[in-house]
Amino acid sequence: APPSEAHDALYRWVTRGELSVDVPARLAVVAEAAQAQSVESVVRLIADHGLVREEVPTRFLSESGVWDALLRSGRGMPLTALLRNLAKMTSIGLLSSSSTATRHVYRKLTDGEQLRRARIHPLQVLVALNTYRRGRGVKGKLSWTPDRTVLKALDKAFELSFESVPRTGKRHLLAVDVSGSMGWSEIAGMTGITPAIGAAAMASVTHSVEAACRLTAFSTGLTEVKLARETSLQKVQETFGRIPMGGTDCAQPMLYALKHRIPVDTFVVYTDSETWHGK
Repeated sequence: APPSEAHDALYRWVTRGELSVDVPARLAVVAEAAQAQSVESVVRLIADHGLVREEVPTRFLSESGVWDALLRSGRGMPLTALLRNLAKMTSIGLLSSSSTATRHVYRKLTDGEQLRRARIHPLQVLVALNTYRRGRGVKGKLSWTPDRTVLKALDKAFELSFESVPRTGKRHLLAVDVSGSMGWSEIAGMTGITPAIGAAAMASVTHSVEAACRLTAFSTGLTEVKLARETSLQKVQETFGRIPMGGTDCAQPMLYALKHRIPVDTFVVYTDSETWHGK
């Protein structure tokens, strides 16, 4: 039993497609979009009412004009949605090196204040960058030719997204597992991101934002890693990749700090949990 007349109107709309005066105005707009017969009609509804991608009928989602309207609408394409749909917009030709839409995407992705307000985490950008660079989806048949300007924007967005990470002011010892298994599989839910890539990215973020921070790599032993705070992710990955690997002993960071009498408030161990060495 619906708890109110508004709920009753909503349920009737969902189950029977019946529109009544009690249905919220927004649903009337969505219903109008569902009946639209032309791209122009959908573009008008996006412009006038800020429809989002999920409210646009599927049959119109291969039209560059529709995606352009979503991109230009402040409500229609928030940053998280933009990151998810870069591949689609490129595949239909909207994002190309000479297009106005591409310049708009670049400005939006490199706006540090927008990234901060949207609470975009660096790993979100990293996944988007890795997926876009691949030029093909993991599922389905979608493929695209990555645009250089979009790739450049994603690289910049990754760096700028560090500003969204809060500072703790604590003394950190960061320890990245460099054993062989770190490169064998993907992190759950992060296409193309191995534990090695994810660990390098996460360590880079904390190393960049915390003032008191030691960066180390470990397997059966531990090595301090000297890198500038502004070092690129690719350089960080290359540095860790050159460190000789052995077994995995996740106690090494704590043993190292005890041995060298290093004051630490927070140990952060990045590992795929394949720990089996040591006592």
